[in-house]
Amino acid sequence: MLFSKLFDRFLPPGRRLNPEALAWVAVILAAIGMLAVESSIAVGVHEAPVALAFTIAVFHAGSMPLSMLRPLFGAIVSVIACGALPLLGPYIAGAPWPWMVPMMITQILIILIIGLRAHWGVALAALLASIAISAAVAVIGYMQHPESRADPSIVNIVVFACIAGGFYVAAVIVQQWHLIRSQLVQEKENTAEEHSKRVVVEEKTRIARELHDIVAHSMSIINIQASSAPFRHPNIDSDVEKEFEDISVSARHALTEMRGLLGVLRNDDSSQELAPQPKFSEIEGLVKKAQAAGVNVTMERSGEPLDRSLRDSTGLAGYRIVQEALSNAIRHATESHIHIKVDSGGAAVWISVVNSAGKGPSEAAKNEVHRHQGLIGMRERAASVGGELRTGWTSDGGFEVEAVLPLAVADSHTSDIRDTGDNNSGSQNTGDSESGSRSAVQSGARDHDRGEHAPRGDAANGHDSTVNAEEVNAEESNAEEVGAEAGTSHPAKSTPNLDQSNPNSDQSNPRSDRAGQNAENTANRDNTPAQSHGGERSNA
Repeated sequence: MLFSKLFDRFLPPGRRLNPEALAWVAVILAAIGMLAVESSIAVGVHEAPVALAFTIAVFHAGSMPLSMLRPLFGAIVSVIACGALPLLGPYIAGAPWPWMVPMMITQILIILIIGLRAHWGVALAALLASIAISAAVAVIGYMQHPESRADPSIVNIVVFACIAGGFYVAAVIVQQWHLIRSQLVQEKENTAEEHSKRVVVEEKTRIARELHDIVAHSMSIINIQASSAPFRHPNIDSDVEKEFEDISVSARHALTEMRGLLGVLRNDDSSQELAPQPKFSEIEGLVKKAQAAGVNVTMERSGEPLDRSLRDSTGLAGYRIVQEALSNAIRHATESHIHIKVDSGGAAVWISVVNSAGKGPSEAAKNEVHRHQGLIGMRERAASVGGELRTGWTSDGGFEVEAVLPLAVADSHTSDIRDTGDNNSGSQNTGDSESGSRSAVQSGARDHDRGEHAPRGDAANGHDSTVNAEEVNAEESNAEEVGAEAGTSHPAKSTPNLDQSNPNSDQSNPRSDRAGQNAENTANRDNTPAQSHGGERSNA
């Protein structure tokens, strides 16, 4: 790296040197230099044969580039050369032996290369093998020359071991540092990539949500107004009526294209967070899947049906609780009977999942079930919607999970523009008679004014789900004039009892009584103007 930065200063930006190429150049030059010096010392100082000394020096110096490609083979060849080269010539008193200085430098460089290129174990094996082979050569030389002293050879081996050991430790540290750095860089790149993907998904979700809440809702209102305009204004020209019909068709086409666009924006195979969340009504499907898999499970339901009175968060919590309890029973109580009971008769949903003992865990394993993270997750889900969860063992050795989740009562005074649109569309498509169609539109307008339809989740804001009061009054008066002109003497519909449409309205919605009184006043008011208008038209 140091040489690469040094040379990069003198090169243009498009011609930077590759660190790997620089390493190969340095190793080859070092091998050539060590070959020349090592063979010269072996022949000139230790009086070794020229041919053998040069051949062994070639193998020893050639082990340096060989270790770049095959570290294990390079270590084996270098150790053999270190054992053969000192034995070629006679022992020279006072000369470094068994490690000649050029041979020592070459072997240290080989250990350094192996430590940087291979596993630390291969470099350690090369170091220990080099020390062992030099000790064996020293013993052989001492046996050939008993009169010589062994101290210089021991010092020579110790010096080599210390220097080579230091280079080995440095090589291992550098290799591990480089490995950790590479892993950190890779993790950083992965994190940045995941972050960019998450940002894209969040942006797509935000765009889809805004398109759904603003554009789709506005197009729905345009479709409703254009479809009901000929019935609210019966005296318009045919050209204007045709124009309203074209507007309605264009609005419906735009809504269809908008749904496709929303599907594209929300479709992301790499993330399951945007997938539709399960509802409480899908518990029966969960039970059927378990039964199809061979699980002995039964389900019992009682109480009022849960349609719009249950919040989405409460329904999701109930579904997940039943799913986790069913999974725990299947996992921890093999071949047991599982009974699921759901009671929605009161102000809360009562859920019970009981399984028999079966062939599940022993008494020692019961504590592990109590420590299971699934129970903690179920308690957290119940608490997140204001509910409560209780668990415990039954008398026959089974296990019971009981959850109580409060219901959420929808506001009965809020209207749904889309339900009104369905009524208007239905009245337009009937087409049996003009008076019947206008009567249906009039009924739809009054239903909208009385707020008989419950609000939906995507029209939570008041300005999104409620039509302008002046516009509603205009539609009501126009509908009454249409009914009078057609000669229909249908009596005004009696206002339905809001308490019957919502059994929980007395308990948790004090505004239902006021809504009922307003609805009755509206019905009485509708009868009188309709008759007076009819009389005026007949007199005319």
